[in-house]
Amino acid sequence: MTLTSLDSNVVLRLVLNDIPEQATRAAQFVSRSNCYVTDVVVAECVFVLEKVYRLDRNLVKDFMTTLFELTTVSFTEALIEKTFDLYVTRPTLSFVDCYSIVEATSEMNRVVTFDQAILKKFAAIAKEPR
Repeated sequence: MTLTSLDSNVVLRLVLNDIPEQATRAAQFVSRSNCYVTDVVVAECVFVLEKVYRLDRNLVKDFMTTLFELTTVSFTEALIEKTFDLYVTRPTLSFVDCYSIVEATSEMNRVVTFDQAILKKFAAIAKEPR
């Protein structure tokens, strides 16, 4: 099965419906196509929804979850869902920080960082470079 990767501007039009003509076209396309949303596009959409549209984290998660519930849309489900769970419970961490922590945990890797919030809260998997 061939998948079409959705760009962040298509995802944002779809979840925000802020430009109705584009939102309609995006919805029609997604309804008839097998689509994939990359982790990078998810992260970019989260950033835009939070920083540009100033949506709170729970609403950002809700918007993106609405997209992920579409049967024609696939994504890295376990990783992204766990990332969103951490993202809504740790307001001092960015979505990308949460993604790094979840990915490292799932792969039994470590995160090397200077970020003190990560080092304190996730000492089991995080360390400073030495």
